[in-house]
Amino acid sequence: MTKVLVVDDDAVSRLMLSHILANENYEVSEAESAAQALESFADNPTSLVVCDYHMPGGSGLEIVEHFVAQSVPFILLTGVAEHEQLDDPRADLVSAYLTKPVSSHDLADAITSVMDAAKAST
Repeated sequence: MTKVLVVDDDAVSRLMLSHILANENYEVSEAESAAQALESFADNPTSLVVCDYHMPGGSGLEIVEHFVAQSVPFILLTGVAEHEQLDDPRADLVSAYLTKPVSSHDLADAITSVMDAAKAST
């Protein structure tokens, strides 16, 4: 079973994403901050990260390098304005971008795409 780490400071967003993923038969763990995501991954490695861009205490882009170094695909969730303004070299490391609010269909398509790409590159 594919393990997915959902990282979002908003509890409702985490719950919604976790619910969508659980219904698609993914094993889901959650973190509410970038720091907690790194701790969670150290204790329980995952196959994929779905992470919010803007969180108090650190952005998703601040941790993407850690996960990419571990060959873990990284989906970044942004608001419309944030996505258009991303001017950071780490943005090139992100496997896929989704704009909030995320539909279950778009999330499933993005996961399939990044996981297929990850399999093809190994």
